[in-house]
Amino acid sequence: MGIRVESQDAARITGARNWAAVRAEFPVQVDAMARGLHVGDPPADAVVADLTSTPGASWSSLMAALDRPAELDEISPAAARLVRAAATPPSWFEPDLARAGAEAWWRFGSLQSSTLYQSLIYGYQAPGFIRPLVATGRLADRTWDRVQSTARWVTLATAPGLMEPGGQGWLETLRIRLVHAMVRHHLHAECDWDDAAWGVPINQTYAQLTIVAGFLVLPIEVAGDLGIRYSRADLEAITHLWRWIGWVMGVDEDLLPHGFADAQRIHRISQRFRLRPESESKVLVRALLDDGYRTDLGLPGPLNDAVHTLARPFLRPLLAAVSTRWVDGEIAREMGLRSTPLHHVVDLARPVVRSRELIRALGLLGSERTVAQRELRLVANRLGIDLDARPGVPADAGVEDLDAVS
Repeated sequence: MGIRVESQDAARITGARNWAAVRAEFPVQVDAMARGLHVGDPPADAVVADLTSTPGASWSSLMAALDRPAELDEISPAAARLVRAAATPPSWFEPDLARAGAEAWWRFGSLQSSTLYQSLIYGYQAPGFIRPLVATGRLADRTWDRVQSTARWVTLATAPGLMEPGGQGWLETLRIRLVHAMVRHHLHAECDWDDAAWGVPINQTYAQLTIVAGFLVLPIEVAGDLGIRYSRADLEAITHLWRWIGWVMGVDEDLLPHGFADAQRIHRISQRFRLRPESESKVLVRALLDDGYRTDLGLPGPLNDAVHTLARPFLRPLLAAVSTRWVDGEIAREMGLRSTPLHHVVDLARPVVRSRELIRALGLLGSERTVAQRELRLVANRLGIDLDARPGVPADAGVEDLDAVS
């Protein structure tokens, strides 16, 4: 009886019309997802509770002390506990394997970074993913800032060595984890959020699917369509990296993949759910296509802006058409995406990508590590990231994220 009620609740919360059928095929994984809909991130939520109940404590002071646990005790004992816990890796974590995964990821980094748009579109198709944005009333505001912020986090989190405790990627991941907790607090305090009807905002299940399906499996599938091939060892190393990122982000260990095949299974389960995107999904996709990219040729500002203005009428329909390659046809149409012959641009690009891969395999581009570092620095420079900066989180970090829910 408990499982049936749990499934009914999950179907209502997610809008999945076939939750019971998918559960019959994957009972263990789907039951865990059903439970996860009702769980947030207790350690991070405790930090926000400390922050909002302690006189003189502020978001800026928390961010300034995030990489100094001794100072955190004075601001929020819960924050000090969270940072210490995140700095103590679980027994399964292997730094060398995570670094190997980061280097494999960044061998194709400049191309791989372009898959971010598909990761965002993946999230937009599920009502539960976008409901926090709907509740705040900032649905399509600051799309470019949101894309850039996400791109900076992915870059830092996947850069070789930067996700180790104390690194820039590790600190950025903790910052975003706390932003999520602040969003949950805001939605409960100010927006009449109904946990029973909608699940806990930014809950464990949505966090699991975002990390595993949206940022791990989907980009690798898109990369494969473009002609990029990873070895089995590469895939396992990349999965280990993202498992660690998810763990630091606060995703329950039982919801994280133990290997790439497990990650694919989680992604396949998410694809099996029959979701019906709401009208807000179309608004978000339209905003992404209108304001989610910039043409950057490294030209002086006004000249680059002029090139972007001229290129936009072509780039918008191109991005829309290409995106339909990796979204179910019915869902794509409901999100306002239409498949046109432009989606064959991927087929035209594939021989070029494979040729580059052959040249790389022959060692003509340098060592694997050299290629990864070159690709990483290319993307980091475009995003304004200083990879050589001292690890730390500026006091105003996260302000742009909190503005979206204020």
